[in-house]
Amino acid sequence: MTSKTETPRVLLKWRKLLTQLALGLVSGVVVGYGAGYLAGHYLEARGLKDLPPSVEIAGLVAVLYIFVSVLVLAGSVSPAIGARILNVEDADEVREMHGQFVSSGVAMLLWGLALLALALAAPVGPLQAPAALAIGAGGLLIGLWFAFKSYRNSDELMLSMNLEAGAVTYGLVVVVLGGWAMLAHLGYAAAPAPLTILSLFYVLVLVASFIAIGRRGMLMPR
Repeated sequence: MTSKTETPRVLLKWRKLLTQLALGLVSGVVVGYGAGYLAGHYLEARGLKDLPPSVEIAGLVAVLYIFVSVLVLAGSVSPAIGARILNVEDADEVREMHGQFVSSGVAMLLWGLALLALALAAPVGPLQAPAALAIGAGGLLIGLWFAFKSYRNSDELMLSMNLEAGAVTYGLVVVVLGGWAMLAHLGYAAAPAPLTILSLFYVLVLVASFIAIGRRGMLMPR
């Protein structure tokens, strides 16, 4: 039998979930529209009709990473905001996990900027190859350092989820990229562009992370 104190708590959790979904939807629409608007003006200014699919995919994935990183960093800077937009119990948990949130947020931001720089590389984009390589490689490597720092700050639960996410990522890479390579080798499909392969790595890591988190029931509001 549900007690009187449990009922308001459940209602608060569902209200938090609806708030997070609404915030994510509205923010996603605004960010997506803004990115599309800027891309359209850029194409028009350069006299281009369409971007290559690999560039479009990389740009969308990069914007997604940057968007998520901004939410995480904003939540870590202000525990009150973090308690609303992050899946935590309260502001005190945000303070306890501040270092981990900052490290993971910076890692995602750097990875997003790295992929965005590669998507903006010449001849389609304004960045010359040396600059795109410096930003791309630098963002990936420095982001990896911050990710390792976040990993070291994790508790046993987060460590186990990270390990599981890594294992799931490996399986997804074998199935998705391996399957695509097999079909391309046999002539049943076009080979993926190098930038598409990199974007898929980004996407598969996110999918694997959601699988690892979901298996522990941590996608529900806390």
